[in-house]
This record gives sequence, C-alpha cells and structure tokens, in this order.
Amino acid sequence: MGVLLAPGPVPVLKEISEAQCKEMITHRSGDFTKLYGDLVTRMKAYFGAEEAYVITGSGALGLETLILNLCGKEDRVLCLPNGEFGDHQATTVKVYANAIVQRLEDGKGWNLERAKPHIDASGAKVLAMVYNETSMGVRNDIKEICKYAKSKGMLTIIDGISAWPGTEFNMQSYHVDAFVTGSQKGIAAPPGMALIGLGKEAAERYAKRTDIPSYYCDLRRHKKRYEQDQQTPNTPAITLFWALQKAFDVLDQKGGLPGAVKRHHEASAHVRKRLEGMGFQMTAEKGFESMTVTGFVCKDAGQAKSIKSRLGSEFGFKIVGARGKYKDTGLRIAHMGNFEMKDLDACLDAISKIVK
Repeated sequence: MGVLLAPGPVPVLKEISEAQCKEMITHRSGDFTKLYGDLVTRMKAYFGAEEAYVITGSGALGLETLILNLCGKEDRVLCLPNGEFGDHQATTVKVYANAIVQRLEDGKGWNLERAKPHIDASGAKVLAMVYNETSMGVRNDIKEICKYAKSKGMLTIIDGISAWPGTEFNMQSYHVDAFVTGSQKGIAAPPGMALIGLGKEAAERYAKRTDIPSYYCDLRRHKKRYEQDQQTPNTPAITLFWALQKAFDVLDQKGGLPGAVKRHHEASAHVRKRLEGMGFQMTAEKGFESMTVTGFVCKDAGQAKSIKSRLGSEFGFKIVGARGKYKDTGLRIAHMGNFEMKDLDACLDAISKIVK
C-alpha cells in the first residue's frame, strides 16, 4: 500500500477507522445525542468558540456555510488570497456577497504590514482569508491581521482547514469570529465532515438574519435542533461522527492541542532543514512556512516528475505536486495528522538517493 504523505486525506489510524464499525443507530436517539453533544462540547473547548457544529460535507461546504450565513449580498468582504485555496474562498464569497479581492503572489505570506493598507482602503464589513495556504505550504499571520481588522469593526472569517490542530490557534486570542476546518486534515479522521466554530458576534449576526440563502446550510436550523436535543437538523454521517470522536480521543491522548502543535512544529522544521540541506528552495517565503505541509522547488519539471514517480514506484511513498506558480516544478510533503517521524525520514532519505 505504501505511505501516504499527501496534505489530506491523511492516513487514518486503525482505531479511528474501526470506530465506524458499530451497529447503526438513528440520529434521533439518545445515543446520537450523547455522541454529538460530546463532539460539540469538545470543539467549543478546542476552538475557543461560543458555538460549534459538525456538518456532513467537505471543508469547502463548511466555509461556504460560514460565508452564506454571515455575509449579505451587499456586504463588502475583503478577501486576501495567496494561493489556490484563497482563490477558492474568494470565488465562494463572490457568490454571496460583494468581494474585494487583493491577491498576494504565490509563495508570499500575509502579515499585518502587507494587509493593513488593504483593510484601511476596503471599507469592508468582513475579512475572509486562509490561515494555512495548502497549495504553497504558506502560513499567514492571521492573529495580528484579525486583531487589526476587529479594531476597524470587521467580522473575521478564517479557513483553517489545513492548519488545525497542528498550528497554534484559539478563536478568542486570535480575534476570529468564524472558523472552519476539515476532518481529513490535521485531526486525521476520514473525509466528509466540516467542523465549524463561531464566536459571540458571529452567532448573533446569523441569528438575526432573515435572508440566509440556503436550507441545508442555514445555521439557524442547526442551532435550533442542537438546543432542542443536541441533534442535527438533517441526517448526518453517523459512522464518520464516531470516527471523529475517536480522533478527538487520540488527540487528547497525545497531549491535546499543545502536543499536536509541538509535534507539527518540530516535524516542519526537520523536513525543511533536510530538504534545504539537499539544495532545494522552499515554495514558502521565509518566516511564513506552514507547520503541516512543506513545499519545495525542483530544478526543473523533469526532476519533479522523476522524484514523485520514483518515490511511489521504488520506495512506496505518495507525495503530491505543488499548485499555481510551482505547478510543474514544485512538490509537497505533508507532516499532518498522526504521522510518524520515521516515515518522514525514510521519505527524505529516498529523495536524497533519487537526486544523487
């Protein structure tokens, strides 16, 4: 089978996978109430959120859910993309609101110095951006940017799909009003669940709206049903919810959020050091490197193709190409979820052999 080192879906531990293999229950049962109540309670604590929900669907559906609940058609929303997934976010915003898009070059990272002039000039009510740009392996400085945006009276929406729980984060201390992550990334559960968190201001905002342009994604329905009996308004993917609960158990057993952040930070620094030692340039601007995925640039497209192909056929490692500017010459190695350092080192050893 080989070792999967792609940035999601990531490998799923046997105990997490097997958690799905229970006798089916109805989502209108006391057993499901206990299950979902546990997930929501833990996410509120993990995120530092006022409200939290799990929605059956991809992380992209979770992001769209936040946008359509929090942004009206006439609202000006400042989007700050710096890669493919930031572009996707901006495209989603354009469906539901008036998007003002200020794009940064692929590989570059957003900090307050770069974002401040756009925030000041935008006249926007909402800021939407990506915490960890997966396509480039770039981590944006959302803490300082969101703090400044809040001082200007803006609502902040953050795509943290490939950031959490491997990167430091708390909605309150990071000044984030709405947050989404995906089950198939750092929490290392099967794909198919969007995990969303909302702060007090965001929760009040959607609760007052009367023009939410969705039925399935209308958070007023999710809130009402949860407050009624800790259940979901529609049939959820119950088996995936069991797996998510077990993934949360594993997270707690491995030192909780501080443990996850430490493991991912150490792995990120280690992988970069080894790749730079082989002479590779990183796709991320220095100081903006991702904690969950590292992108590196090969000397040409031929070398990138050779490394990726031979890693799979000769050494049993699956990595993926970069996107955007480095689509042909860039590769990415994920150190995300419940990875093993020995696998990362074996993959890096194999790359070293190939390039020599």
